[in-house]
Amino acid sequence: MKTILVATDYSDAANNAVEYAASLAKETGAELLLFNVFKISIHASNSMASTSTIDHQFQKSEDRLEEAAAEIAERHGIKVDYRLAKDDTVESLRRYTASHAVDLVVMGIQSNLIEYRIFGNTTTEVIQLMQFPLLVVPNEIAYNGIEKMMYACETSYLKEGCELGFLKQMVRELNAKLEVFHVLTNGSDTEDTKEFEQSVGAILHDIDHTYRYVSNSKVDVGISVGLEQQAPDLLVMVPHKIGFFESLFKGSNTGQMTVKTRVPLLVIPNEKAC
Repeated sequence: MKTILVATDYSDAANNAVEYAASLAKETGAELLLFNVFKISIHASNSMASTSTIDHQFQKSEDRLEEAAAEIAERHGIKVDYRLAKDDTVESLRRYTASHAVDLVVMGIQSNLIEYRIFGNTTTEVIQLMQFPLLVVPNEIAYNGIEKMMYACETSYLKEGCELGFLKQMVRELNAKLEVFHVLTNGSDTEDTKEFEQSVGAILHDIDHTYRYVSNSKVDVGISVGLEQQAPDLLVMVPHKIGFFESLFKGSNTGQMTVKTRVPLLVIPNEKAC
């Protein structure tokens, strides 16, 4: 990886994600990019503040971001740059990643808050962009290395030509063990597992990996069981496209795992380039 972008709003969850991303950048030799979105304060908005006042606020925000970048660079011994965008966080990320080379986006999430299961949040909105690999870091989960990765795989959702290149790159750079995990919703079937392994093996033929299965009628429950049994350092998923509210109420497993899991979640776009 060359560039890791980490979004921050200076909340506790975001600060934790920044520390996680900085440690990951150091281990992989990547440059870290702090990304913050400037929003006019409620007071300034209500008082219809002048352009000069807004410009002053913007400069203060940029100074704060620059200071944070310098502090992180010195403490972790890595190269850190920064970008201050305006307006909506999700749209700003979409525009920036569309015009700049970013290998991975990191965001924090307060995954213990029940409200996120009902309304969603910025992180789950960003997943819907699916333009870049996104690493979701639950609050208070510190970086202790990534030695074991669990790829919760459903081959029927993979687009033709999807090469999982970013996943393989991470496995190599981190020298991690990759376990391909599959939930058998119709019970254990040897023929099903053989076909599954042939399909996945054709994609992951150039890296070492193992397989593990759990039988459960519900995929999200099966994944939770796998997480408890295997305790991986990273959960990986490749979602199919579906609206966020549909994902919560009609069963898209990536959207649910984002707000339930206490393991960092890597979401990889379902495209050939990734």
